[in-house]
Amino acid sequence: MWVKVLESMPKEGTLVEVTVNGKDLFVTLNNGHLYCAENRCPHEDIKLTLGCLKGNRVKCSLHGYSFDLETGDSSEEDIEHMLTYPVKQKNNEIYIEV
Repeated sequence: MWVKVLESMPKEGTLVEVTVNGKDLFVTLNNGHLYCAENRCPHEDIKLTLGCLKGNRVKCSLHGYSFDLETGDSSEEDIEHMLTYPVKQKNNEIYIEV
């Protein structure tokens, strides 16, 4: 099911917090591509929106672990992957699939 989460495209390089069905997520526009993921570091439960984007990865502010925006892959072998969600733009509005 696709759910509208934003009325307009986020600014390039920003991490925008959204909540859908009780899930804390973030949406970002990075290098012209939209991404959506769970707004929680799998390691310590800190919001990833407190971190920053480095290349195509979001970096956690607590321990510096990073996660691929497209696949959710962790920079560390023993850290779980970040959950990602399909995201699309329609009439400049942003939708995610949950």
